[in-house]
Amino acid sequence: MSRRLARTLFRIARLATAPLRPARRASTLALLHEATLQRVELPSSAGPLTIVCGSNRALHDPCGFGRDEPETVAWIESLPADAVLWDIGANIGLYTVFAAKRGLRVLGFEPSAQSFAAMQRNLEANGLDGVAEAYCLALDAAPGMARLAMHASEAGHSMHGIRGVEGARFSQAVPAINVDGFVMGFGATPPTHIKLDVDGIEPAILEGAKDMLVRHVREVLVELEGENRQLVPAFLAVLGFSEVPGEGRNRLFRKG
Repeated sequence: MSRRLARTLFRIARLATAPLRPARRASTLALLHEATLQRVELPSSAGPLTIVCGSNRALHDPCGFGRDEPETVAWIESLPADAVLWDIGANIGLYTVFAAKRGLRVLGFEPSAQSFAAMQRNLEANGLDGVAEAYCLALDAAPGMARLAMHASEAGHSMHGIRGVEGARFSQAVPAINVDGFVMGFGATPPTHIKLDVDGIEPAILEGAKDMLVRHVREVLVELEGENRQLVPAFLAVLGFSEVPGEGRNRLFRKG
């Protein structure tokens, strides 16, 4: 129903602007698109969050905020005031915004150009310039150039991968760096807490963060699937992390 109605309204807009000169018509339709961008206002423990959604898919996470991943919301609410959160696989920045609105120092990483642009816009919409930092980077075990395989490039899509993904329709060039190198080579603020949701290469990212995990990181919240359900806990256990029992699709590991 929603798609059919949207197509009908689009045809009406094209018909209404048909008498205009081509450049004026294009400008009018572009202004209509900007005017109809969805701004979702979410209540939260940090106050209202404003999430600007440039695509239908980008509405998924904000519309499910607090319901789809209640364990993530509760974990961010539990973080101490001195926490430095690295949100790796931040998508459009929903949890980056939420954590920053709670007063935490946050670095958000999202390699998809469209989702990164949406995250940057959401930081702006919430007045978080200088509070949170957004980086259009992929994180991996070692630095290098990569190609991000994608099912779709619109903001909000997930299940991308720099190791390739089945059924990918498009790939985007993206610089990759490891966590340790980003801190030691570029002076980034070391993470005390890591939220990791990258659909597949969690072990590689953690391998590239070994020094930070030993020296600085207190907790890691990670979404795991497949063989990573065994690989990641085993890797973190060697570094002194143990799993905190809980429910939900994200698993929490705490040092000590």
